[in-house]
Amino acid sequence: MERLKYGDLVLVYLDNKRRKVIRLREGGVYTSDKGVLRHDDVVGLSYGSSVILSTGFKAYLLRPTLEDLLREFSRRTQVIYPKDIGLMIVKLGAGPRMRCLEGGTGSGYVTASLSWVGCKVATFEMRREHLEVAKKNLRRFGLDKNVVFVRDTLANAPRVFGEEVFDLAVVDVGDPWNVVEGVWKALKGGAPTAFWLPTTNQLEKLKKALEGRFLWIEALEVTERRMRVSVGAVRPEQFGITFTGYLVIARKIS
Repeated sequence: MERLKYGDLVLVYLDNKRRKVIRLREGGVYTSDKGVLRHDDVVGLSYGSSVILSTGFKAYLLRPTLEDLLREFSRRTQVIYPKDIGLMIVKLGAGPRMRCLEGGTGSGYVTASLSWVGCKVATFEMRREHLEVAKKNLRRFGLDKNVVFVRDTLANAPRVFGEEVFDLAVVDVGDPWNVVEGVWKALKGGAPTAFWLPTTNQLEKLKKALEGRFLWIEALEVTERRMRVSVGAVRPEQFGITFTGYLVIARKIS
């Protein structure tokens, strides 16, 4: 059985609204409206254990998932939600040691997710303040080890890294049609690319820009519908995450 030690990440779970990822440190204290938990009292326990806070409230010690870590990120920008990132990663076939080109880093949600699954990521962002926030977010949880941060336009990726070196790409910039040529040059033949677009009219403009360089595979959106489950009363939640943006999947062609 794996025992928790100083330096480990732990999700302290009180309920769905109150949960916090902490890194165990000697003398550390976690404080909530339900009481206090001392890190020293957690060391030696295992994931899945319950603990009693200072007020007598019971909490649970869980192994953090990627979603838990993303919830802790500081945000300076609108982010791509996990429901969309998950499908994006599957559609791209992202995995260990694959080289991924990304542009705009934003707050680092997609960057962190690609790093989590083992990709080697080169992420481009023009705004210094966004890069700094993303760096801090990833470093906090050790997700920056596979990432190179570049303050430049994605269009310059071939000049920075060379041509035909990346296995896949994620493009989340305001004017993706202006970086198509650079992305095309930087990708290996047949490489998949995900474009993220917030508005409908951008779809048509992007498709025109991709002609002759990328094979348009599909455009879609993802809706998340949560359920309220209790004995004798199961129904959809009143509120959910509906439209967040359009995901376009394309493949580089010669």
